[in-house]
Amino acid sequence: MKSYKLFFPIIALAALFIACETTDPLVDDVTLNIFKGDYDTALQITEDAITENPDNYIAHYYKGIVLSALAESLEDPTERKPYYERAKVSFDTAKNLMQEQEETPVELQELNETVVGYWAEEYNTGVNIQTDDSLFSATMDPYRSSLAYFENAAAINPDSAMTYQVLSSTYFQMDEIDNAINSYETAMSLLNPPLVDDYEYLISLYLYQNNYQDAINYSEEALELYPDETTFVQFLADAYIQSGERDRAVELVEALIAKEPNNPQYRRVLGTQIYQSVDQTTEEVTVLYRDMFDLGIELRGQSGDEREATEARMAEMAAEIERMEAEIDLYTEVSIEHMEKVVELEPESESANFILGIIYQNRAANLFERRNNVVNDEDLVESFDQRARENLQLARTYYEAAAEINPENSENWQSLFQVYTQLGMEEEALEAMEKAGFED
Repeated sequence: MKSYKLFFPIIALAALFIACETTDPLVDDVTLNIFKGDYDTALQITEDAITENPDNYIAHYYKGIVLSALAESLEDPTERKPYYERAKVSFDTAKNLMQEQEETPVELQELNETVVGYWAEEYNTGVNIQTDDSLFSATMDPYRSSLAYFENAAAINPDSAMTYQVLSSTYFQMDEIDNAINSYETAMSLLNPPLVDDYEYLISLYLYQNNYQDAINYSEEALELYPDETTFVQFLADAYIQSGERDRAVELVEALIAKEPNNPQYRRVLGTQIYQSVDQTTEEVTVLYRDMFDLGIELRGQSGDEREATEARMAEMAAEIERMEAEIDLYTEVSIEHMEKVVELEPESESANFILGIIYQNRAANLFERRNNVVNDEDLVESFDQRARENLQLARTYYEAAAEINPENSENWQSLFQVYTQLGMEEEALEAMEKAGFED
């Protein structure tokens, strides 16, 4: 899936709790005790002042500073969060009281800078663990360790979208997908508006989790904000297909194609996304053929009720194979139709030609498989064989076009080697083998 963008450290502000010049003895006493490391006394001073006057915003402000400084003093970052949460409450109370004053106190700006400063210390430490190779190697369980710092940063400054973005990335590295999603949903709620990368990352998480409905909802929301981003069309189509709603995926993209019939990107999305589901169905059919073959062997030694049960099971499987092969034929044609239009619009597109080569080659393989499983019908065997070879010839045409566009790409020649070999074109196969870099 798409990885989230690299996060980066924030420069911490110097002098987190050095207040502006003041003659308030509370400030002097609290500051002195913090420097001495006597947090209990410093905290008691602020609480006494608040008891005496609950509207004393300076006391609330410095209570937040004491609690934050106490949190920073704890060596184990997992023990800091409760203190930062309490500090946040004090800072918010102080901020509200300051904003109610007729004249905005100068301490309001200091309060904001102080909160950012404590947040930056925790955030930067977590980032450094993950981005400094030597520190990462030296830290036991580095993702879990950095997670504690990010959670502390979120506790003291929950309005920072960046914190939840890196929390999500860290949870993803730890394979905690639910937490990764929850964290990024919080980040999205703080962004106005979220960027393209933000939507791509969250939608990718939903698809990774097989949560198709939320992937659809966010893709639709993203398309409203960024209508020219075909990535979200691809996400929508993928979500519909993966949830078994291939027809809705076709309707969605074909509606866009109707508006812009010469937009190759929409057709590429439909052609490739639909074919991915076809490929999956083809693999399922192959498994069913193998199971039927195994049942056929078992049938030879069976009689009576046991034989009847096996025959009934084989009949069910045959019907299921027939249904799935009809789907394969239908949606393969949809893929081919749109990918051929892409090639028509972009004849020099190596990838479009190569994808068509894959589609035709895989259809040939499926037709050969059908041929091999025909019983007592030579005409049908010959029909499947002829159709398979026709599709191999078409695969050859598109692979050759891709190789002509980019002769340095060994994958083009590897695919041509396979097709030439199946078609009995020995000289061409040897040449393709050499260009693909195969050893003799």
